[in-house]
Amino acid sequence: MTEGQIIKFYREQQNLTQGELGQGICSITHLSKIERGITEYSNDIIDLLCERLCIDMTSEMKRYFHTGQLLSSWHNAIVMQRSDEVEQLKEIIDREVLKDLPSYRVSYRLLLVRYYLYNIQLDLANRLITQIRNDNTSATPFEENFFRHSLGIYYFLSGQFRDCIEILTAIDSSHYTEQEYYYHLAIAYHAIHSNTTAYYYGEKALHYFRQTLNMLRIIDTESLMLIQLNMSDASNFPEIVSRYHNLIKTCDLCQAEDRKSKLIHNLAFEHLKRGDYVESCTLFQQVMQLMDKENSVYLSTLDCYITAANRGNILPSSELLQLAKYGHKLAAERKDKRMIDFKLQLYLLQNQMPQYYQCIEEEALPLFRSSGDNYSIERYERKLLDFYLEQNDQARALHYALSLIEAQSQNYKDY
Repeated sequence: MTEGQIIKFYREQQNLTQGELGQGICSITHLSKIERGITEYSNDIIDLLCERLCIDMTSEMKRYFHTGQLLSSWHNAIVMQRSDEVEQLKEIIDREVLKDLPSYRVSYRLLLVRYYLYNIQLDLANRLITQIRNDNTSATPFEENFFRHSLGIYYFLSGQFRDCIEILTAIDSSHYTEQEYYYHLAIAYHAIHSNTTAYYYGEKALHYFRQTLNMLRIIDTESLMLIQLNMSDASNFPEIVSRYHNLIKTCDLCQAEDRKSKLIHNLAFEHLKRGDYVESCTLFQQVMQLMDKENSVYLSTLDCYITAANRGNILPSSELLQLAKYGHKLAAERKDKRMIDFKLQLYLLQNQMPQYYQCIEEEALPLFRSSGDNYSIERYERKLLDFYLEQNDQARALHYALSLIEAQSQNYKDY
């Protein structure tokens, strides 16, 4: 069957018809069956066809199996998040013509989707996902589930968390052994505040990553599980801090600076929630010193640092105002949605409270709803609930109270 695919591939590359290739060797009907892998054939016929095509079948078969190994290695590098290896393998595979054989066509395109998602190139990923959906090429059960997994990652990265959960829970694990998808289920449930379910899938993902010795993803998963654990048992904070420090040391051992920055950010945020503003500011400063300003987390860290410094009266108002203006300018230049966070900071720091609450209601909440940012939605709806209760505006207060209750009810249903 594979030999037939190779012959058809090179015949079409050389713009030969079946009649032209088979002339004096075999009938068109027999060649057609050879190419489709539905008939027996002699080695002599294959040798004559290869001679006419100017190829050596032994070499091409070795190349065929090597291509399969390259695709498998590329997939593994993406899952292991070895960025340099991912790029090197892509360059090699791009030059490999046999990746377009029917045996590899679907797998290669799915891996290309994963590559785009790995690099957060959502437009390219979406375009290829659409092409795959419209393609009539038959797929194996593994490939069908691989497609669901890739689509789930796309949904998550584009903020469609419930669609992500729906497609990932449709994966048939009896035909799909890549249990990395448990991690993506965990972060999707975390995004909609289903903390118990997020922890459950986190444990399953952690078991898989430990089995495959995937240290970077172990750090990611344990970080996620720490957040869920803290939400369900905030009283055990010293133990949680200890686990954070252990993970930070692991990052040092793995030279995972990016993950280290995120962990310190998360730990600083936990101190911020508890009103420990001095320690929180110290940690947020450490994060900003560690990371490049182009890092996607930098703006979030700066926003949190301003909040902690303001609440703890650690910096003068003039300095806080300059930081907020700088963050707003940086977010605007990048067209980053976190520009709204700094706009709100500016209103707060200048004590422009009517504009602050109006901005929350008319700009911030619609933006957060469009992106599926449930954490920010709940956070700012609570602010509006408190504000309208203070204003004795019972109708608007009731509106936000019911919205918060509905969100909690939906999270319970998801669980």
